[in-house]
Amino acid sequence: MEFTNLISIMHKGGAVMWPLYALLVVTIVLSIERTITLIVLWKKQEPMVKESLEKPLSILDLIAMIAPVLGFLGTVTGMINAFKSVSEASSVQLQVVAAGLYEALFTTAFGLIISILATVFSFFLDLAIESLCEKSEET
Repeated sequence: MEFTNLISIMHKGGAVMWPLYALLVVTIVLSIERTITLIVLWKKQEPMVKESLEKPLSILDLIAMIAPVLGFLGTVTGMINAFKSVSEASSVQLQVVAAGLYEALFTTAFGLIISILATVFSFFLDLAIESLCEKSEET
């Protein structure tokens, strides 16, 4: 049985996985920061400006748009590597083509997962901001 961790997946996915990994880190850090900020503001029950709370969420929306495109870029580079290997091989074997496709599938899946996470975090944080701002307007 092969042990798979994040670093081994990063190596299998090729160079495009590193910017995707950076987007994942930003998504997680920003989501945690916004969650903590909202909890602190909720406990203090101070009036809040909705626009200032929502501004950082635009970064999550941008990541949700960029991550799949980067994933597809990884797909293209994986396909280029696969066809380059085929063109250089004296006889075409399935293993030659499969290596490039393997790389392509990792980046596509990773990009889509990051996009889904960023979209879900942005949605729920936006709901929390709406709720907090409504409560602060009532008091």
